[in-house]
Order: sequence, then structure tokens, then C-alpha cells
Amino acid sequence: MKKFATTGLLALTLVLSTSASAFAAVYPDNEPNNTRDTANVFHVADGNQINGKLDRNNGDQQDYYKFTPTVNQKVRFQIAYSKANKQEFTLVLNGNYTYSTTRTKDYFDVDLVAGKEYNIRVEGQSYDYDSNNFNYSVYTYVLPN
Repeated sequence: MKKFATTGLLALTLVLSTSASAFAAVYPDNEPNNTRDTANVFHVADGNQINGKLDRNNGDQQDYYKFTPTVNQKVRFQIAYSKANKQEFTLVLNGNYTYSTTRTKDYFDVDLVAGKEYNIRVEGQSYDYDSNNFNYSVYTYVLPN
């Protein structure tokens, strides 16, 4: 019985000490989400991720996602994609290019207000017209205040 209690206590300690990012969620790109009205819902949390794909041949040149934070927090939004085929993506918060990525900076940090609805838009373009389908990922990281 003593061995069982010690093992159980050790297991509980390991579970409780696991970081929140170990429970991160991955949100897929569900079409249609090419406008604010059809935006996919996701939750901002440390390590959460969106996996998406744009298809310019079928009019899918941008994707929208919306979220409402439950707590005030500072969050980094980072976009990742292949730089092959002269692809370029931009990630924009609330249509305001104050919070957006650039060719040389693939992230931005923002102080989010609890209860306020936000949206992000992923825009893509390629200067190689043979490559019109491309994948991206957006990552969120909670930063210290």
C-alpha cells in the first residue's frame, strides 16, 4: 500500500508539473474562411497552432480566424511557411498593419484584452505562378507581462 501511495504521488506530481504547452491544441483550416464572417474560431494559448493552406487557383488568397481571450495577456503570433517558390505570407491582426508580419519579421507581439473579439488574417502570394497552393502554420506563445 505504501508503494502504491508513493507511485500515485509521483504520478500526480509529474502531471501537475507538466507545462501548459504540453496540452497545446492544433486548429485546422476549415474552408470557407475567406472573410471575417466565415472566420474559423480558435483559442489563444501558449503553444496553440493553426495549420492552413491557401489555394490561389480557387480564389483562396486569404484565411480568417477569430478568438476572444479569457484573460488579459501578452501574446506572440508567429507564422511559418516554406520560402521556396518565392512564397510570401503576411499575418495581420484586426486588419491593422500595426500588428503584422513583414518579409523580415515573422512574428508580432500584442497585449490582448480579455473579452474582446479579435481576428487574424493570413494573406499569401507567390511570385512563381506555377506554385499557387501553399501551406502555413501560425503559432501563439504567451509572453511574460
